[in-house]
Amino acid sequence: MKKSRKQINDQKALQYAKELEKIETEQKAKGKIFNPYELMSRTDEIKTVDHPVLGKLKFGELTFEDAFEIDKNKEASDTEKTELIAWLMMRKAYPDLPKDFLKHMPLIEGAALIDFLTKQPCFLSAPNSSGNGSKTTSKHKT
Repeated sequence: MKKSRKQINDQKALQYAKELEKIETEQKAKGKIFNPYELMSRTDEIKTVDHPVLGKLKFGELTFEDAFEIDKNKEASDTEKTELIAWLMMRKAYPDLPKDFLKHMPLIEGAALIDFLTKQPCFLSAPNSSGNGSKTTSKHKT
C-alpha cells in the first residue's frame, strides 16, 4: 500500500521533532559555559537586521568601554544620552559616522532608528523605577 503525501509529511515531521528533542536535551545537559573570549569576539560583530522602514540596518553591541563614555556625560539630558548611545552603536558599522548624525536625518527614519535601537537588549537605558526596583506605572492623584 502506497503512503499518501500527508502520511509521508507527518512521518517526517515526527522524525524531525524527535531529532530536535534529542539535540535540545543534549544542549541542556551541557549547560551554558562562561567564555570571556567568545563574549569579547561578539562585541566586534556587526549585526544586520532587515527593518521595514530603514531597510538593511547594521549596528554593533555596546561594551563596558562605551558605558564608561556614556557615564562621563553626567549633565547630559536623556535625549543627548540616547543620541550618544545610538551613535556608539551605529559607528561600529559605519566608522566615519559623525556624532551628530541624528540631527541631520529625516524625522521618520530617525525616529524609526531610535525606536528600533532602544528596544535592543544591548541598548543601555535607565528605565524609570521606584526605590524598590519596580517600574513606575503612574503618579498618584493630588
